[in-house]
Amino acid sequence: MASMKCLHMSFFFFLVVLVLLVSCAHADDKSQVEKACGQTPHPDVCVSCVNSDPSRSTSEIPELTFEILFCMMSEATHGHEVADLQAQNTSEPTLKQALQTCNVSLFSASNDLTDSFMRMEGEDYQKAEADLESANGGVLQCHKAFLKQPVITFPPQLFSHVDLAARYYDVAHIFG
Repeated sequence: MASMKCLHMSFFFFLVVLVLLVSCAHADDKSQVEKACGQTPHPDVCVSCVNSDPSRSTSEIPELTFEILFCMMSEATHGHEVADLQAQNTSEPTLKQALQTCNVSLFSASNDLTDSFMRMEGEDYQKAEADLESANGGVLQCHKAFLKQPVITFPPQLFSHVDLAARYYDVAHIFG
């Protein structure tokens, strides 16, 4: 009976130590993410993006860069979808033209970011950076389509995607 009690105590002690180790590792990972993101122009956006992926295994800069590129690609893709839908549902010619510009440029940006992922996986960092720059050009082209037409309003949902994609570019550019 005493050995069974000792076994239970040992097991309990092992569980406590394991929980403490996991907690320390998680806290250390969190502080590494906050430290890395704190060096970017948009630390809150960076931390939110990185923490949105529970499958992330490390806080190394290359993996954080992948996370940021993925978030940027998601925003470009969602922005493209919003622009496409709104372009189909508007009859105002100036707004329709700006939305069509966004549709095309954000679709291109999303494709450029996919290429950037592939190049990073192949460790071709110069071409990955060029693809990232091209993607940012697409995001900016959408933004400029609305700046050129002060009489039309940038739809808030589309603006949100474009703005976040631009912020993710700023973060990725620091990491890259």
